[in-house]
Amino acid sequence: MKTRRRFLLACGLCAPWMRARTLWSQSVMKAATPPGWAGLVSRAAPGGFAALPPCRVVYDLSWNNLISAGSAEVTMRQAGAFQVAKAQAGTTGFARRLWRYDCVMSSVIERGTLRARYLEHSETDDRETISYQAAFSSSQVTTESVLTPKKGAEKKSAAICPYGPVDDLQSAILYVRSHPLKAGDAITRVVQPFDRPYLVTFSVAGREKRKVRGTAHDTIKLDVKIRKIDRKTLALGSFKKMRKATIWVSDDAWRLPVEAHADIFVGFISAAITKREALTGTDAITSLPKSMTR
Repeated sequence: MKTRRRFLLACGLCAPWMRARTLWSQSVMKAATPPGWAGLVSRAAPGGFAALPPCRVVYDLSWNNLISAGSAEVTMRQAGAFQVAKAQAGTTGFARRLWRYDCVMSSVIERGTLRARYLEHSETDDRETISYQAAFSSSQVTTESVLTPKKGAEKKSAAICPYGPVDDLQSAILYVRSHPLKAGDAITRVVQPFDRPYLVTFSVAGREKRKVRGTAHDTIKLDVKIRKIDRKTLALGSFKKMRKATIWVSDDAWRLPVEAHADIFVGFISAAITKREALTGTDAITSLPKSMTR
């Protein structure tokens, strides 16, 4: 009987390790066989357009072009061999009475290759806080998530997407802006803005004059198509929450979005630039996130 108990105990102790080894082996096998959509991904090196200097950009967020719903501020600074983008956004005014939401994000990007290296993101609403930390490599993305509800126990999880390289939102913007962006051009990248990857295609619809908050801009119009990627199987699926999106990028030395529209399942949301400024001196320099350097 003792021998039988020891055997069962040993099986119980070994089972999780055996399961983990099986999952790891499956991930390696999946990574070794590129998914069918991999041939669509743009793999060229960054283009020759001048790199974005340290700067601060502010956007107003609205819903259905009727209600000012929030604001967002993005800064780009240098940290040695990296660029660090930091963003903070939240609902404001009447929209905040309906839905209190705040988020902060830090993105670390290699200055030469414009590849994402590390992302930390935290968002809070009336019910919970969700935090993500994602480490990007040439072959996979490892994401750790922490869910902290207002009431109840904290939940932690980790996931590996066996594909790389992958952009985050900021590195994707820098990569796209680096290219000529001629009418008819299309750039497809795998982008992980939060905790899950998407296949995103930016198609250049042309150039046009556009007035944003009373200011006229020469712009490059980009139509955006987004498809979901299952981070375990890498299977491609439709993204039903967002029907379509359009971005207008300034056709000048900044080459930054001045306006964006997204048709989503709850209506129409937009972002419009209200301020952009260059950062110089010590204001242009920052340090890497502490969570990255631990």
